[in-house]
Amino acid sequence: MNILKWIDKNFEDVLCGFLLVSIMSMLMAQVMVRFLFGHGLTVSEELSRFMFLYLVYFASSLVALKGAHIRVTAHTKFLPRGMQLFLLLCSDLLWLGFNAVIIYQGFKLIGSMATKPMLSGAMLLDMRYVFVAVPVAFSLQSFRIAQRWVRHLLGCIDILGSANQ
Repeated sequence: MNILKWIDKNFEDVLCGFLLVSIMSMLMAQVMVRFLFGHGLTVSEELSRFMFLYLVYFASSLVALKGAHIRVTAHTKFLPRGMQLFLLLCSDLLWLGFNAVIIYQGFKLIGSMATKPMLSGAMLLDMRYVFVAVPVAFSLQSFRIAQRWVRHLLGCIDILGSANQ
């Protein structure tokens, strides 16, 4: 059970850290090869781009978990706590609705790509593996938003404290 708790708490942190270190390493290797040999590594350049895409989408899940997305909350500080929670819940419900549209459209896009596969330029990778980051990350982001509210309702976190920081 401790392993599941650790994964629950650290999955996005570890994944984003790994992706960032990998991207930086590949870009540094790219710079060194260009400097030493006068030409670039197209595979590492393309892979860095794909990994950056994954990093951005999974980092959004990380900030959803922590309740640290950019929000305009200055006007809510003057409202009673119950009204603050209500407005925060409304905004999160709108966010979940937006996520549902993106998840649906993302899987629809991937499904349509099955009939006409697209390959990446340098690695000849099926682009469905790249685009799957969108619906998967938005699904994880939705899960993290719901998880944050469940934890709040169970009394584990102060949802307003994390949102207003």
